[in-house]
Amino acid sequence: MWSPNARDVGGLPTRYGVPTRAGALIRTDAFESVSDELEALDAGLVLDLRSDWELKEQHPLADTPTYRRIPWIDPEAEKLRDPDAEPRLLDVYRNSLTRNADHIGRIFAAIADAPADRPVVVHCKAGKDRTGLTVAILLELAGVPRDRIAADYAISEVHLGTQDGPEYFRTLPETILGSLQHLDGLGGVRAYLSWLGLSATQIHRLATRLVPVDVEAIVFDFDGLLMDTETTMVESWQAEWAHHGLELDLDGFWPGHGGDVTEERYAVLAAAVGAGYDRTASHARRLAHRDRLHAELDFRPGIREWIVTARALGLPVAIASSSPRQWVIGHLERVGAVDLFEQITTGDEVATHKPDPAIYQLALQRLGAGFGLAVEDTPHGVAAAQAAGMYAVAVPNPFVPAAAVAAADLILSSADELSLSELLLSGRR
Repeated sequence: MWSPNARDVGGLPTRYGVPTRAGALIRTDAFESVSDELEALDAGLVLDLRSDWELKEQHPLADTPTYRRIPWIDPEAEKLRDPDAEPRLLDVYRNSLTRNADHIGRIFAAIADAPADRPVVVHCKAGKDRTGLTVAILLELAGVPRDRIAADYAISEVHLGTQDGPEYFRTLPETILGSLQHLDGLGGVRAYLSWLGLSATQIHRLATRLVPVDVEAIVFDFDGLLMDTETTMVESWQAEWAHHGLELDLDGFWPGHGGDVTEERYAVLAAAVGAGYDRTASHARRLAHRDRLHAELDFRPGIREWIVTARALGLPVAIASSSPRQWVIGHLERVGAVDLFEQITTGDEVATHKPDPAIYQLALQRLGAGFGLAVEDTPHGVAAAQAAGMYAVAVPNPFVPAAAVAAADLILSSADELSLSELLLSGRR
């Protein structure tokens, strides 16, 4: 490589089951000339984190469109710094993360906006402190275990020959680990990057620079998942049973498939009421009650944010529902959400219902996607998605215990429990 402390951060393990990309992010110390290795790299961005006072001569790439200098240290904020309050290098790092927030935000935005198909080279003077923090934050975002982040950071003192020097010249694992723990106190790495001013799309780009994404489309179930129409349906049946002085027993109420069992439910109610039961009046009364409940019904928490983020990322979004098209479209029109979906596939377009995979297969075919992520709320929905070869995420509705969807690839209590970016990074073939 072209300088002593230069290295590719590819090949490190991540919690997403794949190693970090090779050739995507190069960390280094300052270099005085353009080596053959650097030229062959064809970087999309060379980011210099040094301050004005460090520039003794012009950067060798200063006149190229790939070079950009964003000093890590904010000179105005630096004037307020109290060095005596930072006896350890760790103290400098921790305070720097907030003191230099304006400049650090610009640094990560530049990396996020760099060409995704070309490497980014990040350097400062020695490539250990400012570069070390920048790379550690990116590796934390990519899900690299902290002991491996610390090991990468610690290599710098070996490359620079400072392992026997004073603490400020070293790269001790506890220094970078303490800095990452400081981020925990700020809400975690994603919250920190958001606080710096990065958008959800930019944060996702930072993550996917190092972690590839397999998902080509995201497909949602409708009832109980996008909207909690399962609760409104149950409450409408409970109200109708109560009208007759009876109590609905939910044992055996759920069919275990995506088919329509409305008539079977009326038959059970009729048998319970006995002579004089008016099915037509009962149906009208139940639907009127359900429609009143639907008047204020919107997407379940976090779902709309997932959809908006997916569209911002250019990821196709679809619905695969066992319900009739008129039912699904009617709800979407009520909340102004029809245009959020590239495709809406419904139960009246396939011959079989979930857990058969036909509806998911049709949705993927229409989207032109080879691999998709499905979001479901029931065990038969999870089974249908997995039978279609999809990564199945379960967000159970209130009537489905988590144990019932244990076969899902990922189980969440709510969509707002995880960002869509993390969800997409998790979705592996």
